Amino acid sequence: MLRVWRLGENPPHLTPDEAALGYNAYSILKTGRDEYGELLPLVFKSFGDYKPGLYVYAAAPSVAIFGLNEFAVRLPSAIAGVVAVYLLFLIVEELFGLLNPRLKYIAGLMFAISSWHIHFSRGAWEVNLALTFTLAGVLFFLKSMKKPKYLFFSALFFGLSLLSYQGAKLSSTIVLLILAGLYLKKIFRFNKKLVVSSVIVGFAVCLPVVLTLFTGRAGRLKVFSVLSYRRPVEYLENQLAQGGEKVGDLTYYLFHSEALNISRGIMGRWFNHYSGRFLFFEGDWQNPRHSATNHGVLLLADGLFLVIGVFALFKVKDKKVKWFVFLWLLLSPLPSALSRDQVHAVRAFNMVIPYVILASLGVSVFWKKSILVKAATFGLYGLSFVYFLDAYFVHLPVHDSAYWEYGYKQAVEVVSKNKSRYEKVHFRQSFAQPYIYFLFYSKYPPQDYQKQANLIESEYGDVGRVEKTDNVYFLPIDWSVNRGDAGTLFVADPVRIPPEDSEDGDEFEVIAEIKYLDGKSVSQRVVGVKK
Repeated sequence: MLRVWRLGENPPHLTPDEAALGYNAYSILKTGRDEYGELLPLVFKSFGDYKPGLYVYAAAPSVAIFGLNEFAVRLPSAIAGVVAVYLLFLIVEELFGLLNPRLKYIAGLMFAISSWHIHFSRGAWEVNLALTFTLAGVLFFLKSMKKPKYLFFSALFFGLSLLSYQGAKLSSTIVLLILAGLYLKKIFRFNKKLVVSSVIVGFAVCLPVVLTLFTGRAGRLKVFSVLSYRRPVEYLENQLAQGGEKVGDLTYYLFHSEALNISRGIMGRWFNHYSGRFLFFEGDWQNPRHSATNHGVLLLADGLFLVIGVFALFKVKDKKVKWFVFLWLLLSPLPSALSRDQVHAVRAFNMVIPYVILASLGVSVFWKKSILVKAATFGLYGLSFVYFLDAYFVHLPVHDSAYWEYGYKQAVEVVSKNKSRYEKVHFRQSFAQPYIYFLFYSKYPPQDYQKQANLIESEYGDVGRVEKTDNVYFLPIDWSVNRGDAGTLFVADPVRIPPEDSEDGDEFEVIAEIKYLDGKSVSQRVVGVKK
C-alpha cells in the first residue's frame, strides 16, 4: 500500500527520465517503435544517453490500461518493490534458515518500511526494477546449492537485471561475483552442461547491454566517471611549488601523484556512503531528488540496530553467510564511489539489502528480550517510520517540487489550450529536456514525432537536445531579443521572462504563472507576444 498510495501525485512531478520511459512505452504500444523510429529496441536512445529497455516494456501494459500518466509509468516500479520484499523474505530464509527462524519475518517487515526502498519504489526508477531481478538471481543461486537446476533461473534473472538498468553492469556483477567466489567449490561439483548452459543464457539475455560497452552506447561513462576529472596543470604546479617539488620527484610519487589523488577521491566517496549524514540525517545531499526532505536514506532507528546487527553478524556460524552480507555491504558503494558525485543514492542502491539484513539481525537480538524491550523496539521504529512518512508525504511535495521539475505538466496543459492562437511556441531549452514533457503531457502522436525526431548530440558527451517539433521550439531565450517575436507563445522561468518587462497589455499576454507547490516562487511563466 505504501508503494502505491497517491503514486501519481507524489513525487509531485515526473523527472525527464520518467517521462522518457513513459513516452517510449506509449510509442512502442502505438507503433512498435521507440521515439526515434527504431523497431522494438532492447537499448533505448534517450537524451544522448542509452538506456536498457526492460523498464519501457514493463511500463507498456500499465500505460495501455491506465493511459499515459504518472501512475501508469511508476506502477511497474511499485510492483517490483512489493515483489522485492517477498524475495528478501525468502533469501533470508535460505541464508539463516533454522539458525534464526524469526529473522525472515523481521527482515520482510523491515524491508517493507525501508525509507530508501519505498522512495525508489514510488518512481519510475530503473534501478529499483534491477534490484528486484538481482534479488531473484540471489534467491535462485542460493536454492541451486541444494537443487542445481535453479542455477539456470539465477543466471536468467541476473541477466535481466543488466537489461533493466545501465549501472547494473557493475552493481549486479559485484553480487554475482561474491556469490560465485563463496560457493565456487559447490559450483565445480555441478553438471558442467548445466553450468555452461546457465552462463550462456545469462550472457545471451544481457548481450545487448554488454555490447554497448564496445559500440559507444554505454551511457555517459566518461562524463560521470571520477577518472575523467584530473587536476588542472596550474593547480598541481602551485601545489608542488609550495614544497619546492616538481613532477618526477620521489615526493611527487609518494604524496602528489595523480593515482594517489584519484584514490583519495574514490575512498572519500566510498566512506561517504557509511556516514551518518547520508544514512540518517540528510540523505543524498548532492541530489535531493534521491531522498526524502531532511531525512537520510535509512530510518533513524536503524542507526542503533545496525550497530547491534554488526556484532550479531560476527556470531553467525555459517562463514559463507557472514561473508556474503559483509562483502555486499563493503562493495556495493563501488558504482557510486567511481563516479564524480560525492554520494549517490541511486548508484549505491544495492546497499539497502545488507543494511536491512544487519538491522534485522539487531532487532532479532532485542526480540529475544522481555515484552518491555520488544515494545520499546516497536515504539522506536514506529516513531522513526512516522517521521519518514511526514518527511516524504507532507514535506517532500512542497519543499522539493523544484527538484522534481514541477511546472512543466501545467505549462504544457496551458500551451495546449492556447497554442492555436499563436504562430509558434517557444519553450526555454534546459537540462530538464522540455521536449519530452511536451510529448508526454500532450500525448503527441508517436508516428508523427518519429518522422521529425532529431536529437542534437552534445559535443561534451553529456545529454543532447531536441530543438523543434512542428511549430514548437525548444531553444534558449534572450528576452531582450525574443520579446519582439510577435505571434509567439513563450514558456520559461521568471529570470528568462522578467515580469517587469512583460506586463504591458498592449504588447504581451500573460496567460499563466505556475508556482511551485510552496506557493511562493514561480516555476514557469506562459507569456504571449501579441502581433
